[in-house]
Amino acid sequence: MNRCRRSSFDPLAPTAEATWLVVRNEIRDAIEVTPLERKANLRAILSAAREARVADGWKADPIGRSCAFFFCTKDGMRLMVGIDRRDPASPTLGHGSRPARTSRR
Repeated sequence: MNRCRRSSFDPLAPTAEATWLVVRNEIRDAIEVTPLERKANLRAILSAAREARVADGWKADPIGRSCAFFFCTKDGMRLMVGIDRRDPASPTLGHGSRPARTSRR
C-alpha cells in the first residue's frame, strides 16, 4: 500500500507577518523580547540564539525540524527560546492566558 507523504509545515519559513524572538521562563513569562524584521531568516536567527546561549555556558536542546523553539538550562534555571508570531506584549485570551488582575476594595 502506497502512502502519500504530505509536506510538513515549516514554522521557521520566512514570513511577511511580524515575528519576535522571545525568551520565556518556567512559567512562560516573556523575559526577553526582540522584534524581528519581516521576511527574516527565522531558522538562522533561532540557531544564532541557541549558539549564543551555548557560548554563554547554557546547555541547549537541539532545534527540531518542525519546531520554532528550544529549551536551555543553566544553574537550575530552565528557559524556552522561540519565535512567536503574535506580540508577546499583548497576549490573546484563551488557553493558557492569565486573566487580568483586578483590585478588590
